[in-house]
Amino acid sequence: MIKVLNTLTNGFPLWVLMATILSLLHPPLFTWFSGRMITWGLGIIMLGMGITLTVENFQRVFKLPRLVGVGVLLQYTVMPFLGWSFGYLFDLPPALAVGLILVACCPGGTASNVISYLAKVDVALSVTMTAVSTILAVVMTPFLTAWLAGSRVAVDAWGLLESTFRVVIVPVVAGILINRYLHKATQKILPAAPLVAVIFITLIVASIVGGRPRGNHLGRPPPDPGGLFPARLRLFVRLCLEFSDDATGNSRPDHFH
Repeated sequence: MIKVLNTLTNGFPLWVLMATILSLLHPPLFTWFSGRMITWGLGIIMLGMGITLTVENFQRVFKLPRLVGVGVLLQYTVMPFLGWSFGYLFDLPPALAVGLILVACCPGGTASNVISYLAKVDVALSVTMTAVSTILAVVMTPFLTAWLAGSRVAVDAWGLLESTFRVVIVPVVAGILINRYLHKATQKILPAAPLVAVIFITLIVASIVGGRPRGNHLGRPPPDPGGLFPARLRLFVRLCLEFSDDATGNSRPDHFH
C-alpha cells in the first residue's frame, strides 16, 4: 500500500500537467475549487507537513542562522534579478514585465514549503525562511519592485503577515502539536499525507489556470510565430555563441539575423 501511495505521489508533475491541460480545455472541471476552498486546501497541505515535524527540527534550524540568512539573501537577489532579466530578454509588454518582476520580488510561500515536503528535504528550514522572508517583504517587495520596474507597489503589510500566519504558521504548529501528543495516530496517517498534498496542489493549480482571463488584454496583437524568439533574446544567444566560439577557436555560420 505504501509503495502505491509513493508511486502516485511521485507522479506529481504528471498529475499537474494533465489537470492543467484539462482545465484549459474545460475550465469548469476545476474552477469550482476556488476562493476560500484554496485557502483551506493550503492549510490542509501545511497541516500535513506539520505532522512530519518536531520542535527539535526548528531548534536545530535556529542554531544555524547562516542557512536562513543565505536563503533569504538569495530570495531577494537572485529571484528579482531573474524576473527582470526574463522580462527584458523576452521583450514582454510593460504590464507583464512589471507583474513578473513583482512576483519575483515577493517572499517565499506555501509552494516552496510543499516542494520541500515532497522532495523530503529540510521542511523546518523552508518554513522558517518563509516566515522570515515574509516579514522582510514589507520593506523589500515595494523597494525592489520600484527599483527594477520603476513602479511603486503598495504592499498590505498586515494582510501579508496575517495570511502567512493563518495559512502557514498556524497549520504547521497544529501539526507539530498533533505529532507530539497524538504520535501513534499520526504515524498511521503519515504515509498518505504527501499524496493528499499532491491532490490539493493539483486542484489549486488547475483552478487558477482555468480561471485565467480569456483573450488578449495587453493592448498588443497576438504574436506571430516569428515573434516568439524576440530580438533581445536572439542577441543574447548570439553573444553567448560568439563567446563560446572565441573561447574554443571555432567558427559558426550566422543564423541569428
